Amino acid sequence: MANILKINEEKSQSLIASNKSIIFDAGQAFVAKFFDNLLIKFAKFQTENFISKIFIKNNTKEIKGLYLYGGVGRGKSMMMDLFFHQVQIKEKRRLHFHDFMKEVHQRILEKRKIEKNKDTVLLVGQDLAKKAKLLCFDEMEVKDIADAMILSRLFEVMFAQGTILVTTSNQPPDGLYKDGLHRDRILPFIKNLKLKTDVVEIPEGEDWRKRSLSGQKYWLNPVNKKNREKINEIFKTLSIGFEIISENVEVSGRKINIPEVAAGVARISFDDLCNKPLAAADYIEIALRYKGIIIDEIPNLNDNLRNETRRFIWLVDALYDKNCFLIANAKAYFSDIYTGEHWKFEFQRTISRITEMSQI
Repeated sequence: MANILKINEEKSQSLIASNKSIIFDAGQAFVAKFFDNLLIKFAKFQTENFISKIFIKNNTKEIKGLYLYGGVGRGKSMMMDLFFHQVQIKEKRRLHFHDFMKEVHQRILEKRKIEKNKDTVLLVGQDLAKKAKLLCFDEMEVKDIADAMILSRLFEVMFAQGTILVTTSNQPPDGLYKDGLHRDRILPFIKNLKLKTDVVEIPEGEDWRKRSLSGQKYWLNPVNKKNREKINEIFKTLSIGFEIISENVEVSGRKINIPEVAAGVARISFDDLCNKPLAAADYIEIALRYKGIIIDEIPNLNDNLRNETRRFIWLVDALYDKNCFLIANAKAYFSDIYTGEHWKFEFQRTISRITEMSQI
């Protein structure tokens, strides 16, 4: 047990965060204890060299996961990521809940083609449980009736197979799919969720993005070395404690590459985002995935860039509707960035929305 406690001390969230120059506030320190307790249960299996046997026997059913909810910008995803990287098992996955459900529906569709007259949700649940004994979700939110209809059955299977769920959300379990059509179908899932996870609300506190970027400008112009350095520093500040990775956002078979992602923030150039044949639905998908976008090198927009301007309008609309923030490096100030006539009327709304979105 002494070895287990030593490992727990070395891997405590507060210490790991401190090593990454992250200082927890009181609310985050409170939540860190729950992650530490969960980590010590994994550490026990590791130090006793029983982990493979235990997982084969599905004894992970004895470990309760964590459902962490609370206000926007409280660092829930950051804390879950710190935990995820400390758990030393192969069968673990960390993804956005929205992406997970897209994968589930695709798997069910494929199963139905080859498994006639069988419970395809059960089969998919079994397959997913084998792939992930630890499943970490970012932002559990149920709005789609198609998701609500299968969640109870899917997680009944996955929990029975020993999957441990750790998830963040902006609302408590009882708030999921509230007032949704046929909500009774999701109630068994909510009941199971409360049995299989410790439900913890992170206490109120300051939005960590506001705290990190206090006094910063979020629309930087013109495009020059000084502003490139500033926006690099902004992204570095926002990504403290997170691994910077590239991701593909898939929409109807199309893949949109986001070269840099960390802390729920995507960084991408204007050309990669608006100089490609993307539709409004693509930008909605991006807005669903990320909490904010950093756009590099927005050019002066005019009627020679009519299509690019239209896509930029779609992008701003999507980000605004999903309450995302926007940080940009551009050739000109946003009220002066468009000098054409074709989208003159529409761009007035874009200017208004950028004004709000550029305030984290």
